[in-house]
Amino acid sequence: MKSEDIIKKVYNAGLKFLVPLTVEDTYKLIVEESINLVGADFGSLILADSEGELKRVYASEPGFYKISNRRRGSMYQVFKKQKIRILNVPHLSNLHPFLKEAKIRSIIAAPLSYRNISIGVLALQSNTPVRFNKDSYNTLQLFTPLATLAIRKTQLYEETKQAIETRDLFISMAAHELRTPLTAVNGYIQLLRNKLTNREEVESRWMEQLYVESVRLTRLVNELLEINRIKSGKLQYFLKECSLKTILERVESTFRFSYPDRKLIVEDKLGQHSDVLIGDFDKILQVFSNLLDNAVKYSASTTPIYLRIKEVGSYFVIQIKDSGIGIKQEEYQKIFEGFNRGSGHDKEGLGLGLFLVKDIVTRLHGSINVYSNIGKGTIMEVKLPKKTSIKKVKDVKY
Repeated sequence: MKSEDIIKKVYNAGLKFLVPLTVEDTYKLIVEESINLVGADFGSLILADSEGELKRVYASEPGFYKISNRRRGSMYQVFKKQKIRILNVPHLSNLHPFLKEAKIRSIIAAPLSYRNISIGVLALQSNTPVRFNKDSYNTLQLFTPLATLAIRKTQLYEETKQAIETRDLFISMAAHELRTPLTAVNGYIQLLRNKLTNREEVESRWMEQLYVESVRLTRLVNELLEINRIKSGKLQYFLKECSLKTILERVESTFRFSYPDRKLIVEDKLGQHSDVLIGDFDKILQVFSNLLDNAVKYSASTTPIYLRIKEVGSYFVIQIKDSGIGIKQEEYQKIFEGFNRGSGHDKEGLGLGLFLVKDIVTRLHGSINVYSNIGKGTIMEVKLPKKTSIKKVKDVKY
């Protein structure tokens, strides 16, 4: 076979590894493609475990699972020496009863190595004597590096997936465990705060600061629980008619209480027009509270923050503008990912706020966009559909 034909066949086989595959599907595809490439009758994929033992992870014929790999056997020799080996021996079937049953007359075994470290062996068998030759050798030399990369890709993906699942489980359990004692702490803080209200003593100021921090901690724990509910599909939305102005008035009131030294300028361009939309009151409140918190976090205390409300077509448009550090254009989409805190700053937080904002706005059939320049500030723009743009919505939860 011409070299160009071999390269073309291997290239076409390698293209199949580019699609997302499970570990099991990857193993199966490697064996099936290698069988087709060299004209074999059977094939097996043998990988080393954490202790260096060779284990058959996939075989085109179940009978091959009966064959163990001896330390001094051919597969271990190929594995250790990292060299392709062809066995065209008439009495090969004497090595194992199944080889005789399957009428195996020739074998080619190719090492799989990643960064010069052996990870396994690809073994192909044929019923025909002297079936494998130089073309088979050259074909597998080209194919096995692609197969190895496919194996590592899927293995690393599975490891990453398991790590993320472990992280999410830990966060969920931690958040649930924190919630109970935090409720008790907040209750006692509220009682002490009520007793010290309107007093000039330094203890009153301490208690006020303690209250603000406890509210912030509670919000963080709730965000962690929200993340868990989103990923498990258990986050509920209670949809009903809401007044956008009422929501934003509540947001403004909370903001002025939490940040008494920050200047918030509200620009209402709705006038006398209807401000009714269909949504979840508390979650929309959470959206704009989170956006204002971000504006405070990433802008100087001497600069004002703007909250603008207007309507464009069938949507309400709400903009929150700051004069802060800004966001790099290449990070526009990344900021909405969970646990992403951006780059170039050391601000506190876990990077959950914008992830929640994006999820809520999307579920309410709206959109969120960011417009920013480094050193000149950021505009976060939320669009939510008016009630009139939704044909018929009853109070529901989902």
